[in-house]
Amino acid sequence: MRNYWYVSLINDYPRCKDCRDKRVVQSVQMKSKYSVIEMIREAEPNEIDACRLVYCGHGFYSDKHIKENLSKYV
Repeated sequence: MRNYWYVSLINDYPRCKDCRDKRVVQSVQMKSKYSVIEMIREAEPNEIDACRLVYCGHGFYSDKHIKENLSKYV
């Protein structure tokens, strides 16, 4: 499954309290200053603003463009 990859610059991730899709976030890799977030859909503008998400690409984690974009912020 191809997923959407984001980096959260404030070490937070979107939590869905009233969404119709309960499983929006597939995985979160939390580090001390950032988080790498894998989502099954694109983040909404309010989620991007609240968690300071930076879009890194759409695809598999092993794709070259995903790793390049993640390395810019990590």
